[in-house]
Amino acid sequence: MGVYGAFLKNGFLTQMAHRGQYAMRMLAKIMGWSTGMIMVLILLERFGQIGGWNREEILLLYAFDILSYSVAATFFMGSFGKLHRLIRQGELDLVLTKPADPMIYLAASHVSAGYTSNYLMGGAVLVICLIRLDIALTPVHLFWLAADLLGASLIQAAGFVFTAVPAFWIGESEGLYRLLYKNLTEFIQYPLSVYHQGIRELLTFVLPYAFINYYPVQYFIDRQEGICPGILRYLTPLVGCGVFLLSRLFWRLGLRAYSGAGS
Repeated sequence: MGVYGAFLKNGFLTQMAHRGQYAMRMLAKIMGWSTGMIMVLILLERFGQIGGWNREEILLLYAFDILSYSVAATFFMGSFGKLHRLIRQGELDLVLTKPADPMIYLAASHVSAGYTSNYLMGGAVLVICLIRLDIALTPVHLFWLAADLLGASLIQAAGFVFTAVPAFWIGESEGLYRLLYKNLTEFIQYPLSVYHQGIRELLTFVLPYAFINYYPVQYFIDRQEGICPGILRYLTPLVGCGVFLLSRLFWRLGLRAYSGAGS
């Protein structure tokens, strides 16, 4: 673990040493996430509520999404988001020669320090929403907040892994990332109750992105809706661990099919 920690520290310090580039990356991320939030606020200004959810409740969905995405992307975007390049350029071959778990090694050695702005923005929105919704952070609430954000982060990370690993067979997987992750996670910016039943079931049972924010947020705002109301809002930590474990098994399957960049 000391070796992994050294990789993390070195990665952060190296990226932050280039302050101009680091600042531009943070600015770009702020602009990207702010655009989505502004669109939500414009809709709420016009209609007042969306699917019976008020402004603060929907912004709480946004906060869970950006915070969990940022945790996952800090460790998995730089590695699995570029896995097809690592395979093609032979860098993965070097990783496999190391006496370490390849997934953990990749995550630690390709850590990204560019999500600081996301943490600040998501944390600020989260705190403001909790205050305005008069949600008291009791020890039980704090436990579920931490557990849900961890579970949601694991789901986001699993999304990166599942859409990257097919590169072992098809060579290029960026299209899968956009199709099965980026495009579909845009649905969770709003309550799933506004969508068709088929989409709700897809994002609950097949690609469980609804557990990133829609179900866990219901616990904090004392709402019960959707599929199996009152039950699924407690399952984000379990779902997160389950899908991340499946993604690791899929990763190992891809590694077994890999025969080297020169083959």
